[in-house]
Parts: sequence; structure tokens; C-alpha cells
Amino acid sequence: MNSSSVIIKKDLERINGKLLSIADRVEKFVPGIKDKLFSGGKKLRPSLLMLAYRVVNSKVEKSHFKQALDFAAVIEMLHNASLLHDDVIESAPLRRGKETVNSLYGNKKAVLAGDLLTAFSISLLYGLENSKIVEKSLKVYGEAAKKLVEGEIEEVTGLFNTSITEKEYLKVITGKTAVLFMAACETGAILAGANKKQTRALRLYGINLGVAFQIMDDILDYTAREEVMGKPVASDLLEGKLTLPVIYLLKSATKAERLKIKSIIAKIREGRKEKADIVCISGLLKKHDSLEKAYKKAGIYVKKAEVSLEKLPENEFKNALLKMAKFAIERSF
Repeated sequence: MNSSSVIIKKDLERINGKLLSIADRVEKFVPGIKDKLFSGGKKLRPSLLMLAYRVVNSKVEKSHFKQALDFAAVIEMLHNASLLHDDVIESAPLRRGKETVNSLYGNKKAVLAGDLLTAFSISLLYGLENSKIVEKSLKVYGEAAKKLVEGEIEEVTGLFNTSITEKEYLKVITGKTAVLFMAACETGAILAGANKKQTRALRLYGINLGVAFQIMDDILDYTAREEVMGKPVASDLLEGKLTLPVIYLLKSATKAERLKIKSIIAKIREGRKEKADIVCISGLLKKHDSLEKAYKKAGIYVKKAEVSLEKLPENEFKNALLKMAKFAIERSF
């Protein structure tokens, strides 16, 4: 493990302490939430915030280091609150291979648990020392939180829409996923005292990384094993989400194939979910190289993320950010 990994690991331990403290307070209302939400996961957003902070400020911890840890915890809480709400909207039985809160305790408790996490995250922000830098960070966080919800609404509104365009899809995933990546990177930069060029570079890195990450998630939904993903294959399609691979398939398919795909989607919408139909879609995705096309698109966004880092200082934290960009599309889960 290199020194940057050791440093970020220590940062995450501090952040986890804050998260678990909040989780303890939610636990009495929803038993087991600590294990379900905070004892796993990649912790990508807190890691990104601290890497963005340290790539600019790699040698000396300035006065806003504590605030960086607090914002990292807040962004992770907002992310987990959104997952609780997502699972209710999607009637998801599993998350990361574990039973979801809504499947165990019902939708009402799951929604309220998400609301409670959001409330606690706001209370943590109230405790921050007031300064212009913190004020700028709060503005970034607030805007990201708004766009996150807007992205979720747009996704729900567009379920089962076989006319969805690539542009519309990218707008949805930018809102529901990439904005928190962006907010983490931009906030880390601001709190580290980055200049405008550095802040913009990290903002662009975050947004492009987030888009690439979500496209890869949507590819893995069709290619990863169920036991690895912790949810059924083609979950997105079964929930009515037409992601980039299917968008590309609908463009490439013959007229007869397109009619078949649309009839399958119509059946799913009516609640008739048959394994043979998923096998059919999977076969067509392979036939028309739709997954490969989506993978190439993700690669374009990774390249954009990497290029945006060129103006940043050369240090081990920049190397870690470059590795994270590669991880976005090389991962298997």
C-alpha cells in the first residue's frame, strides 16, 4: 500500500467515525441500518473529496481539513439517503447482496430513515465554522443535492420510454450520479484553497468520472454475475430503466427486432417478467455490439476526466485520481 493509500485510509477512518455516530442515532428507529448502509460500499465520494483536497494541499493540512472530513461525511450520508429512497421507488429487495431496509421494515420506515439521514447531514453542516470558503462549499453541496433529486425525478418520469435519447439519458445520469462526484471533487478543492483553474479542473474530473462510472454500472447490470452484483441480471430493464446499452440497441436493431424489444418492454411494464425475454435482449445486445459501444462511450468520459487533471500538481494523489478513473471502467462490480 503506497503512502497516498495509507493517508486516504486514515481519512476514511475519521469519516467513518462520523458516519457511524450518525448511524447509531438512526439505529434505534431502524435496527440494522448501520450494517446495511455504512459497513460496506466503496466510499467513492468521501475518497474523491479527500483526494481532491490532498492533490492541491498534499504537504500541509490547512485550517479547513476538519471541514473537509465533515463535508465528506455529509455527501456520503446524502448518497445513502438517496439509496434508501431509490430502493423504495424501485421496490428493490436487495442492495449490495443484502436485504434492503424497505424489504425488511416497509416503505414508510425506509423513506423516513432516508429523511432522517438527510436531516442529520444538515445538522452536521450547521456545526461548521462560518467562513467564505465554507460558504462556497455549502453552495456547491446545496446545488448538487437539488440536481440529485431532479435527476431521480427525471429517471422516474422516463421509465419504460423507448424513445429516450442518448442526450436525455446522459442528463439523467449526470443528475442522479455524476453531480455528487462533482460536488465531492469541487468541495475538496475549495476547502484545500485551490485556485480557480484547479477547482474547475477537479469539478470537470468529478462530473466526467461520475458519468463514466454510471455508464459502466449500466453495462455491468447486463454482464456481471448476480452473486457479484448482489441483484438480478438486467435489474434496470426490469425496473423500466432504458440505459445506454438498450438505447444503442434500439438504434442498431432491425425493424422486426425493434418491435420485439418494444413488446418485451411493454410486457415488463405490465408486470410480466420472463427470463426468456431477458435472454432475448441479452442476445440482441451482443449481436449489435451495444455493450461494447456503451463501454467506448464510458472510455471517452474517462479520458476527459484524465485530461482535466493535467493542470494539477504532480504528486501521489494525482496518480491516485488517475487510477480511480481507470477503475471506473475496468471494475467487475
